[in-house]
Amino acid sequence: MSEQQPLMIRLLSASVAVANRAGAVIRDVLKSGQLGVVHKGYDDPQTEADRRAERCIVATLTTRFPHVTIIGEESIPPTAADLEAVVREDSPEVLREACPPDLTSVDEKDVVIWVDPLDGTGEFTKGFHEDVTVLVGIAVEGKPVAGVIHQPFYGTMAGLPTAQQGRTVWGMLGLGVRGIVPRPSPEHGGLRLAVSRSHYSGTVERVTECLQAKEKVIAGGAGNKILMVLENVVDAYIYPSPGTKRWDTCAGDAIVRAAGGAVTDVHGRDLVYDPVTPVPSTGDQSGFVQRCMNSQGVLVGMKGLEDLRAKIPEDVLRSLSK
Repeated sequence: MSEQQPLMIRLLSASVAVANRAGAVIRDVLKSGQLGVVHKGYDDPQTEADRRAERCIVATLTTRFPHVTIIGEESIPPTAADLEAVVREDSPEVLREACPPDLTSVDEKDVVIWVDPLDGTGEFTKGFHEDVTVLVGIAVEGKPVAGVIHQPFYGTMAGLPTAQQGRTVWGMLGLGVRGIVPRPSPEHGGLRLAVSRSHYSGTVERVTECLQAKEKVIAGGAGNKILMVLENVVDAYIYPSPGTKRWDTCAGDAIVRAAGGAVTDVHGRDLVYDPVTPVPSTGDQSGFVQRCMNSQGVLVGMKGLEDLRAKIPEDVLRSLSK
């Protein structure tokens, strides 16, 4: 059945299935107690869960879609064992959908998949497990069109039944979003703003004050904070400096757009997801990572982003060069 569907439906279906499998891999590594932490650079840890989850995702998508460009944060090639354990299942929920007309004729060579196998690694190592997400973003000709965000530990703190398998949110332009329901807005009506826990700074504090946020939510993981916007836990998420990478934002960018919101840099421009050539995992990754940087910050919201941008201090905007 899946082979009869257009490429984009098949890609999204496979991405949902493999993101779920990657979540199971992450839970297994945590349960084992052997995180295998190494440090790629300052404040940039990598664990066995990152490595195994990325190999799982990349092995599956490269095997099933050999002409698609796939860029993973860890740049780790799959092993022979990974290739033998390719996820062949699809998401029945996605396969039931009709492909939006604008995406029925997409060619594999125009597709780039951005993978963050474990967004929020620092939080993972420090016990903030609910902040962790698996991110698979699908871009066509540099534009985000579909994405998957899987939360392996969703509901853990509340003891929800879903804590055993997490939750998966996915979306596609023209289809909308599945897996998440926005909460009612609070009565106070003031701005609720999500900011980074691991990269909190004086600039973030100052921007938050200038935006006159009534409520500031400090949380880990770009994917997690984007889910907060989608779920109406916060009104916006801002990262007013370089730091996030394309694999951090592509999945959420597509899903927010599918829900009718927007993801831009601090100047109001769309983020671009053109392919970037990775270097071998044994080589110096710094240049590759720099090319994948969202160098002019990130602003995410369902509405009112122009009003927020107008309140960002001029010197902050100038520091993020146009």
